[in-house]
Amino acid sequence: MPVLVDSDAAAATVGEFWGRQVSRERTFGCLYMNSGIGSGVVLDGALHRGASSNAGKLGHLAVVRDGERCHCGNRGCLEQYAAPRVLVARARSMPGLAARLRIRDEDPDARAFDVLARAAIYGDEQASALIDESAELLAEGAVLLANLWDIDTLVLAGPGFAVAGSIYVTEIRRRLAEGAFARDVHDVQVDLSSNPRDSAAIGGAALVLQGSVAPGHGPQVSASA
Repeated sequence: MPVLVDSDAAAATVGEFWGRQVSRERTFGCLYMNSGIGSGVVLDGALHRGASSNAGKLGHLAVVRDGERCHCGNRGCLEQYAAPRVLVARARSMPGLAARLRIRDEDPDARAFDVLARAAIYGDEQASALIDESAELLAEGAVLLANLWDIDTLVLAGPGFAVAGSIYVTEIRRRLAEGAFARDVHDVQVDLSSNPRDSAAIGGAALVLQGSVAPGHGPQVSASA
């Protein structure tokens, strides 16, 4: 059977672009958060892939000088400070927080992050502090994305935004309004995906469809054994 292999961020970007019926004239961006953080940009109706289909690795933007070592080889990467798995680890290390929120040691990071995000939505101070810090760092990444590509539309997708997406949207809108280079020329529309948990899966289906009706814009098809 022929198969397509692509990153979750790339798939989500294509899926959101197609699903929203975005005009090819718009410069469309997607910020994706699951266990890590990625992004994608659609230019003239096609996803920008880079030389090796590795464009959009926003999670490896350095946000802390001489920070923690990342598996990519750099230090202080955004993923090391703002990704769900990191926030869950910090929550578990804070005295009493995990027990109070009923986050168990055996809980997967994805479930634990949902619990943490829900607590932030309901006003828990410690949980809010962690989510707010993550949102502030991601907002800086969004400003960089907007300034590099002059995007006019940005969608937040991925399981990491499923519960506390409104907090991230609010902070990113605020930072773009005050920090985007082209803010005096045009606004950047920031929206939350209508189905953040399944955005990559929906995008995967969109990639297959795109390969049929617009060949050459997607990853190469290879035959499985």
